Amino acid sequence: MILLTLDKNTTPDRCLAQRIKSWQDPADKTSVDIFAVRFVHDANYLAGQPQQDLLALISISLSNHQSVIPDVSISIFPCSSDRLHEVELVPANVESMVRYCREQGFPLVRISSPLLLEPVYIPKPWGQEIWYTGIETRGQARVIGDGGSLPLPWVMEFLRDQLAMTVAEQLILLKVLDPLADERYGDLYFELHEQKQEVYVVTHVDKCAWPDGRGSIQLGFDPAMRAQYLTWNAFKDAYRKAVKDYEKTRRAIDAVLDQKKQELGIPLDQPVAVDQLKLWVKQLSQDIEYKDLVVREQDLKDAMDRFIAHLPLSIGDVVAVPRLVPHALQHGVRVVEFQTPVYERKILSFGQKVLTQQHWDTDEALSLVDINAEHLLPPVIVYESDDIQIQRIVNFDEFEVRRIALNGIHHFDVERYCLLMVLEGDVIIGDDAAAATLASGDVALIPANTHAGHRLKSSAGCLLLQAIPRVG
Repeated sequence: MILLTLDKNTTPDRCLAQRIKSWQDPADKTSVDIFAVRFVHDANYLAGQPQQDLLALISISLSNHQSVIPDVSISIFPCSSDRLHEVELVPANVESMVRYCREQGFPLVRISSPLLLEPVYIPKPWGQEIWYTGIETRGQARVIGDGGSLPLPWVMEFLRDQLAMTVAEQLILLKVLDPLADERYGDLYFELHEQKQEVYVVTHVDKCAWPDGRGSIQLGFDPAMRAQYLTWNAFKDAYRKAVKDYEKTRRAIDAVLDQKKQELGIPLDQPVAVDQLKLWVKQLSQDIEYKDLVVREQDLKDAMDRFIAHLPLSIGDVVAVPRLVPHALQHGVRVVEFQTPVYERKILSFGQKVLTQQHWDTDEALSLVDINAEHLLPPVIVYESDDIQIQRIVNFDEFEVRRIALNGIHHFDVERYCLLMVLEGDVIIGDDAAAATLASGDVALIPANTHAGHRLKSSAGCLLLQAIPRVG
């Protein structure tokens, strides 16, 4: 097998594009191009930002005899001198490449088709986040293939040219926010963003937490409370004092809870199971030294929360969170979130210890907050027929999100890529032997197809979310 070693001037995606072009030039397309690529992956999302020496095995062939679309499969794994020697001895045919990958336990991913994403689960004090495109030190999403899955950032090395993405550019961030149903421990941070744009689509409301099926999100400030103050600045000063009073008590309790974590060898920046937290707080409430502190914490939190507005949420509701508007999804309300991949926030308050930073940003956030933003805009129907309805549910600067109700066949194309998530039912992507079936909860990254569009089919009906980045 031919081994190509890339220098810093040749990126993996450009190398692959050149090989595909060379493969397409001959009149006889029955040939198969199989080769190996050694490259350096800058893992700047990991602690220490290491450079990883990687090997990729790649095959380029026809997807079928009626098609001119190249079928590209890839496996990626760490490079070593032994691996280099092994790879060079692998015969340059599909059977030998597949056999080698299976023997070594290396997953094989078909990157010329929609890519099924494997999420990573990130524990949070309030529950968990489920990342489908997230790439951070805390975890990286993966791409599912034959025999397992590959890290998404590794696969992206070979897709950037096709997705028209720069080296620094990131995919639209798609994740699920899955809060605990516990009223005391399942609420998210009350925070705002300066740059990040995000939209929530409600997919579940816990009936134990919300018996009537209507959950809640804290969003902005309560108009009735604002009306009690002559000026906006007077309102902010009163709210700031309420937060500072609560924060002082919150930190006193957190200091005691940190001691308990240390006694059990739990890192201070790691969340604790809610049952354990409840037990500790119950013990404090029965301790003569701390019981008044526990009562005061709840009273001060109630006083602080009276300044905040609550928006009811039901399954199917959409909330496009405006920039500079503080918000906090409440316990027991699960949402799908699409957002710009910008990692910034200002935390005004939180009903637990913040594990990712040492301070709250109340003063800075209040200097930025927008009190007049519109929150809910109705979806816009962009296309409708007997088989399909397509709604645009949000139209941000960098991307748009559509909700698709399909009971039939839908053809579409994208200029760069799209993310497709199944909310209800099943859908088939593609119309050949490589067609993939996505079930409820599955997410696919669908690259632009330069030769033909994409086909979706649902015989029993399905509900989808589609995120599409802007071009240019």
